[in-house]
Amino acid sequence: MSVTTRTRYSLRAMIDIARHQGDGPVRSADIAERQQLSAGYLERILLMLVEAGLAESRKGPGGGYLLARPPEKVSLAEVMAASGEELLAVPCVCETCNEECDMFDECPAREVWSGLRDVAGTYLEKHSLSEFLEVERRAGDNKKNGLRPLRSTAG
Repeated sequence: MSVTTRTRYSLRAMIDIARHQGDGPVRSADIAERQQLSAGYLERILLMLVEAGLAESRKGPGGGYLLARPPEKVSLAEVMAASGEELLAVPCVCETCNEECDMFDECPAREVWSGLRDVAGTYLEKHSLSEFLEVERRAGDNKKNGLRPLRSTAG
């Protein structure tokens, strides 16, 4: 499975905005600088996030971006969907794949690939932006105590 650049950048932008929640709107130029992203590309991503209802845009002096909901109410699945991407192990399990594959209805492996997509989707739905903030908080606490944070791939 592969996560696209657009989805990764969407998540990084949302985490950045969440990290600064309470400080007022976050300027896109500041997000771009901190996340080392192209400002133009980031603006297109932020527009998608606003259109999806995950972020809000404030215009004018002191303007920028805010989360539309608390971080614990924004799932990773929503961020991925807002980026316009689908997490697929193979292309034949998407919504319109029956148009692309002659074996769509008879494929013996399609059920396996669909199941894998469903497991990944469930995982992404269960996890929210707030978890990234908690990991950062714990890492900061561990630094204060002279400990290095553990890195885990478990979910």
